[in-house]
Amino acid sequence: MRGKLALCLALVFALNVQLGAATATTEKFYTLVPGDEKDWNLLVKHMGLNWDDSVRYILQWNPQIKNPYGLQVGQKLRVPGQSTQPAYPDYSGDFSRWVVIGTHTTRFVGSPGYRVDNIVNGANAINNWFNDGAHPYVTPRDSLSLNWILGATTPDKGYKLGKAIQVVNGVPYDIPAWGGGICQIPSTIFPALLKAGLDVTERRNHSYYPYWWWGYPEGFGWDATTGTPGDPDLVWRNMYDYPVRLWLTADLEAMTLRADVYAPPELLPYRVSIDGPYLTSVNPPQPTAGLNCITWAATTAVIQKVDVGESVWERTFKSYYIAAPYRCYR
Repeated sequence: MRGKLALCLALVFALNVQLGAATATTEKFYTLVPGDEKDWNLLVKHMGLNWDDSVRYILQWNPQIKNPYGLQVGQKLRVPGQSTQPAYPDYSGDFSRWVVIGTHTTRFVGSPGYRVDNIVNGANAINNWFNDGAHPYVTPRDSLSLNWILGATTPDKGYKLGKAIQVVNGVPYDIPAWGGGICQIPSTIFPALLKAGLDVTERRNHSYYPYWWWGYPEGFGWDATTGTPGDPDLVWRNMYDYPVRLWLTADLEAMTLRADVYAPPELLPYRVSIDGPYLTSVNPPQPTAGLNCITWAATTAVIQKVDVGESVWERTFKSYYIAAPYRCYR
């Protein structure tokens, strides 16, 4: 599929784990020894992968990835080709049977008309992209860039002139921009991806806390930006053995946007826990929920923990906000 090429890493060996099920006696695991976590060639050699093994091939030709999963000595990895589960098992192609494995809802109550139009237009663009038979889902090990889907937010695509944030010498300004307000979309998708156990490889927070989300029940530290057709971007990778797809729903009566991550019913989601977001610029850190009126500089963190059975991988997403140029009005 089009988008940023997925890179299959060591975690792929654990992806066939069926949580809560008994481990088959034919399955084989390898325990990392010193050096494996730093040298993919050494890891591949120690695991005894053949030259024609597809997993070995991908590891071999992507040395720049290094160790994004924080592999540690003593960690167990599933040896490919030794599991009772095939690498790409059969699944239902009937999307009406697919189930939600991660969801998140944000509000845009009080947004001006141009912003509502841009949110709806961008949401439709994403849904239309997944409705295209050429790429109806994200395949296992593949990555997807939000900027790739949206492209330039130009008026010929139906986007309205709105506002965007520009920072000059550390001072934020609102500037005119086509598609202004579309960042509601990545800010809704980002939490849904984390809850679904997907791997977010690229994400950036806003320059200052988005004041239009005051009253946002889960607190700030969840937002994400997009800057089509260049940076910043929201990029995520499917680390399941099954395809997944994304769907957005805008409710213009409730003024909410919901992002749902769908998967075939055969997929058994990983156990995912989300810790935070926390306001970390205070001591001790405190949850950002309820701290909705923030105009000063602040830092936050949200932690995603994904249990794939034989190992748990953890991601910490930090946000760095400069002081907002607006006062708080309740």
